[in-house]
Amino acid sequence: MFGSPKRSALLSGLIHAAAIVLIVAATRMSPPPAAPQSTVSYVTIDVGRYLPPVRSTGGGGGGAGDLTRASRGRLPRLAARQFTPPAVVVTNLHPVLAIEPTLVAPPDIALPAIPLPNYGDPNGVSGPLSGGRGTNGGIGDGRDGGVGDRRGPGYGNDGDYGGVSGAGGSIHGTITPPILLVKIEPEYSDDARRAKLQGTVLLSIEVDTRGEVHNISVKQSLGLGLDEKAMEAVSRWKFRPGTIDGKPAVIAALVEVNFRLL
Repeated sequence: MFGSPKRSALLSGLIHAAAIVLIVAATRMSPPPAAPQSTVSYVTIDVGRYLPPVRSTGGGGGGAGDLTRASRGRLPRLAARQFTPPAVVVTNLHPVLAIEPTLVAPPDIALPAIPLPNYGDPNGVSGPLSGGRGTNGGIGDGRDGGVGDRRGPGYGNDGDYGGVSGAGGSIHGTITPPILLVKIEPEYSDDARRAKLQGTVLLSIEVDTRGEVHNISVKQSLGLGLDEKAMEAVSRWKFRPGTIDGKPAVIAALVEVNFRLL
């Protein structure tokens, strides 16, 4: 207080300058790397593997002339006659007379309950919607209004012109998928974080009758340790078991684990 005014002004200026430098330095510090996000973006049922082998009851095929294989989806209702074949992508959103798509097969055959809003092939592929490479309506790599790689308004690849068949047998029984109850998020590996690697690991899993995960395999790899991190986390997930005709059953599923650096 009793010093020289010039000296006081100089000390005050130095103190303020030092405070400003500290503030600028603090705000320019890099934040810690964000934790990766992982989600189950798609779960589906591998129908054919868990069906009991029985005599084939027909089949069929169709397609929309697309460039890729038919996408995965649910089957339309079964009926004695077909007025409208199923389509993955609906081009006429306001038809003059809307008729429900059907497949020609005995109506008492119970189709698997595929939890997807769109029509498709239950054994189709994940990815963009596609009606398949076949012709004359329907879905698949076949022709003539059905779903599959053969011919006719039925479903499956064991016959033609109607009926329903699967891989090695007829599809019957209502299948409900497992429901995820406990989800463990995977960690980023050090190598992947240093390389700033991002992407999706696609895993094939089986959920047993106790809701536990087994037989994990990698269908689409990222590398740098992320495959192992995804498998380690998913192996600890807990599900409500899936069912076939109301009874707990082993159900196969595909799980996409997405790794993103925020």
